[in-house]
Amino acid sequence: MIKLYKYVSFQENESLGYRRRLIAERKIYFNETKKFNDPLDCNIATLESAKDMLKPSRFFCLAMEDRDDNLMFAHYGDQHRGIRLKFETENEKPFSDCDVLARGRPVRYLKKIPAFDPDKAHEFYYIKALSWQYEQEYRIAAVENTEIQYGTNELVEVALGARFDMNLLPKLNKWLEIGEHRNVQVVKAVPSKKMLEFDYVPVNA
Repeated sequence: MIKLYKYVSFQENESLGYRRRLIAERKIYFNETKKFNDPLDCNIATLESAKDMLKPSRFFCLAMEDRDDNLMFAHYGDQHRGIRLKFETENEKPFSDCDVLARGRPVRYLKKIPAFDPDKAHEFYYIKALSWQYEQEYRIAAVENTEIQYGTNELVEVALGARFDMNLLPKLNKWLEIGEHRNVQVVKAVPSKKMLEFDYVPVNA
């Protein structure tokens, strides 16, 4: 079993439709690499030969268990105003039998570009600079932006950021209901009394 996390905004703007499909329709979406926030990601200028051998790909990006939760919420969860989705999926089956969320792989964080191996050109889609290590990123690849549906039992928790607008909670609950999620819990970040971090407490429906 693998645990994966997706941090997203919940602003009522033009991109809210993507998040609605992610929750209410249980569909993951695949972004083009040119839209990544790191311009060097999948774009290593000194290795043109590697880029020539790579098929154009899109990715659905999540974070793994050891990520820095506070930084991820700040950078990808609209400065703690958004939400964090927690997924659990079985990743010990043969690849062909795995659900879509288990078909990804972790990103490696390196200090320098590795030697180019033509047989492993695709590895450059899964390396980033060491400064991004706090993300502990996990990527699922696709050639096209075909939205693929994940299972009703894979989303297990929705965490509201510390600055989440609670007036938006009914909308979120409606999306969870439409998505027919079987075992999801809603929690909210609150300041920890022990340290400069957050605890997560259940939210009453």
